[in-house]
Order: sequence, then C-alpha cells, then structure tokens
Amino acid sequence: MSTRDGFRGAPRRMFGDLLDALLPARCPGCRAAGALVCERCAVSLVTPRVAPPPSPLDWWASCFVYEGVARELVARAKYRGERRFLVAVAERVAALVAGAPARVDLVTWVPASSARLRSQGVDHGELLARSVARALGMTAAKRLTRGPGLAQTGLAAHARRRGPDLRPIGRADGATVLIVDDVATTGGTLAAAARALRSAGAPHVFAVTIARTPRPGAGPQSRAYTPATPIAPTDLRTPNSLGSR
Repeated sequence: MSTRDGFRGAPRRMFGDLLDALLPARCPGCRAAGALVCERCAVSLVTPRVAPPPSPLDWWASCFVYEGVARELVARAKYRGERRFLVAVAERVAALVAGAPARVDLVTWVPASSARLRSQGVDHGELLARSVARALGMTAAKRLTRGPGLAQTGLAAHARRRGPDLRPIGRADGATVLIVDDVATTGGTLAAAARALRSAGAPHVFAVTIARTPRPGAGPQSRAYTPATPIAPTDLRTPNSLGSR
C-alpha cells in the first residue's frame, strides 16, 4: 500500500471506526441490538470438520462454516466497515492454534489487493492477524507482498485455486509460520502464501481462518465439508460480547 493510498484511506477509516464505536452492534441474524451475535442466532453457527489442507500448507483450521450468520458477519466487516467483528472474533480464531501440530514462531497475513485497499481504506487481513497475534501474546509481521492482479473474490474456482501472485519478504529459515485470513474457499490463496513462505525457508506453514466455505456438492448449506457440529452459544462469549446480550 502506497503512502498516498494510506492518506487517502485515513479519513474513511476514522469515520468508519467512529460509527462503529457510536452505533450499537446489531445481530446479523435477527438485528437484535446489543450483541454482535445474539444467543438465539449463535446456535446456527457451526464449525467445519477437519479437512486436508491444500498443499503445501501443513495444517489449517476454521471457526465456522461460511454460511448464514457467519457469512453476514464477515461481509459486514470486510465490505461494510463494521470492523469490530474482526477484533471480537480474534480470540476465537487464536484459540484454534492450540490444535496446531507445532509451536508457531511467526504470524502473518495475505496482503489485500491494491483495488481492495483503495475501495476499503484498510487491509482487513492485517487487522485480523494483528488482533489474533495479540491474543496469542505475539506480534504479527508483514512477510508477504502481493503482485498486481484482481482480488480473489468473484473469480471462477479454477482461477481462485491458482491463487494470487505472492512473494516473501525477508527470510523465514527454520520458522513455523501462521497465516491468518478471513475466509478459505478453494484454499488457493493460502496455498500460494505457503509456497512463498516455504521458498523463504519456512519448513512448516499453518493457517487459521474465521470461516471456510462448504465444498461444492457437499449437500445442503447447513453442512460443512463433512457433517457439522453445532456450537453452543456460551462458546462464543468473549470480553467483546460476541454471542452475548
């Protein structure tokens, strides 16, 4: 992101954050005020079962299936400026790391496309990664740069599987790197990031996301890659009131 783009986006970011602070949160499922997700709608959130990560990613995990309330929450944060959800869900995403097969040394994110930065004024992936890193007692660092090209959103599946043009920043020799992202669809973006980080010397690359899309043909949208398990509403409660009133 250039300095000019940063200055251009600053007023929009400040205005959005001000509205976020002043206006009450409304549940995306029923629009009840006072919670990012009310207890009644929280039971509709489901977590995907374990699925093999796309090569060369070693391990991945997601909080929710990307549908219904979870899809609307990500959309609000990513496209409508309601970034408080990203901060609130960060602890839930960070908790996934406890299931990783090895200790994480570095936390990073996939940088947004230039077009996305210009339109939104902020890199939501960076905001989420930094919030997750804080929850882990770590500091996130930019370890990837993105070449020119379209954003992945809206591309055909075969184009998404190729992933964006990502290149490493610096070396990661001997480090286990954790990539934080909002949604995993085909896994192409995470695979591209893993390839770049491995080329920089990282022997292991993991990934955590807020949500993962159901695999095409997996059945009704209430199912993940395999049958999903409902999450109790109390599991969503955090100091930022996710899942509480």
